[in-house]
Amino acid sequence: MKLEAKWFGLACGVVLGVVGFVGTLLSLWFGQGQTITLLSAFYVGYSWSFIGALLALVWGLIYGFVGGWLIATIYNSLAGVTGTLGSGG
Repeated sequence: MKLEAKWFGLACGVVLGVVGFVGTLLSLWFGQGQTITLLSAFYVGYSWSFIGALLALVWGLIYGFVGGWLIATIYNSLAGVTGTLGSGG
């Protein structure tokens, strides 16, 4: 089975972006921002605010797309070499 790298990357990007966005909004709502501020180590400009939630969405889309694209590309290259990856035995 071959994965479409660009669509897999887009799906991963959307999931990671939405999780960062919703996670930041929930932490703002419940007032628990100590842990989520650690995202600033990965997301340039991130802060514990609504603007930070938007930045988490954007950075999550970017990182998720690149990571998903790489995973799909590596998977496809390995599946092409062995011909049995994912065949179930």
